[in-house]
Amino acid sequence: MKFWRAVLCGALIWILVFFEVCILMFGFKLTSSDTVYYIIHYIAFAVFVILASLIYFRGKKVKAGVLNGLYLWIIFIIAGIVLDSIITIPLFMNFNYSFLITREMLIGDVLSLIICLVVGALKK
Repeated sequence: MKFWRAVLCGALIWILVFFEVCILMFGFKLTSSDTVYYIIHYIAFAVFVILASLIYFRGKKVKAGVLNGLYLWIIFIIAGIVLDSIITIPLFMNFNYSFLITREMLIGDVLSLIICLVVGALKK
């Protein structure tokens, strides 16, 4: 496991999602109560996780496999929680840390788990 490479890929996902959500909310004036917001968000999020996973597993020095996909997912989740805790929640959520365990966040966590496992398995 290339720890720092995984952390950077997790940070990449967080940055891409941050900009995607800003574009949806401020550019297209969608709110989290709009169904189309979540359809676009989860499709974009899946693409971001696939991209970051492929970047992580690129090259011969990184071991692939389902177990390494699981480890990668854990690093992605930790990186996201850390960045949300120091940036998103204090600045945009009024220190509401329950944001991390909302249904929408948990759906994203499960989606990213499935993607990381599949990419890890297919890259083997």
